[in-house]
Amino acid sequence: MFVSYAQNFEDVLLWRALKDVREGFYVDVGAQDPRIDSVSRGFYEQGWRGLSVEPTQTYADKLRADRPGERVIQAAVGSGSGEIVFHEFPDTGLSTADEAIAAGHVANGYARVLTRAPVTSLDAILREAGRADVHWLKIDVEGRETDVLRSWADNPTRPWIVVVESTAPLTQAQTHAQWEGELTSRGYRFAHFDGVNRYYVAQAHAERAACFGPGPNFFDGFQMGEGAAATHTLVRDLRAEALQALADERARANARLAALHAANADESAARAEAE
Repeated sequence: MFVSYAQNFEDVLLWRALKDVREGFYVDVGAQDPRIDSVSRGFYEQGWRGLSVEPTQTYADKLRADRPGERVIQAAVGSGSGEIVFHEFPDTGLSTADEAIAAGHVANGYARVLTRAPVTSLDAILREAGRADVHWLKIDVEGRETDVLRSWADNPTRPWIVVVESTAPLTQAQTHAQWEGELTSRGYRFAHFDGVNRYYVAQAHAERAACFGPGPNFFDGFQMGEGAAATHTLVRDLRAEALQALADERARANARLAALHAANADESAARAEAE
């Protein structure tokens, strides 16, 4: 049984396409928490291992503690070298190296902590992975997708499936027009949009694209794990509340109907006695 932890069931869709792979390998750029909303946790529990990239000290430390056998790179990903200013928004998934996006979050009342993070390229990350086969690459960098993909440079590694967050933070505005060419020029074909992310399949593994289409469903045979997205818990609780409300309403209707039958029976009995 596959256990899902991801915020938008990204892990379920990836598992559907890759479940025949044993002890596979992933690269998770913007890994954040090792369990809560994690795309990679379910794969880790299935015996896969990978390389997690996370610029915040808190989450990088959590990843190291929670994932024995996993490599963690504490850095921001993009072009250039040295360090950059990183805008952390504690206890959210909004931390970013994009100053304009960070300013918008501050204006909306989110508390910001300014830190500095070393910069590494996607090229360097893929070289450090040291694998011919990277089975999936996820990029969730809150507005810096173009810079991350450009830093792939001329590295020949082609992860089988690439998942990129493709909506602007906290909106449904799609952003893929800014960076999709970086993937198609490397031989990737668009396969699926889940409302938040876009999925691309490498030309050498084009048959995997057929696995995408319907959203996560009963036939994927998964269950939700502890630490799964709060939104999933909310949906579950709201559904439970709705079902309970329906049951309560049915009970009240049955009680009213029973009372009506009893009143009719009493009235019939009274008439019979009168006659």
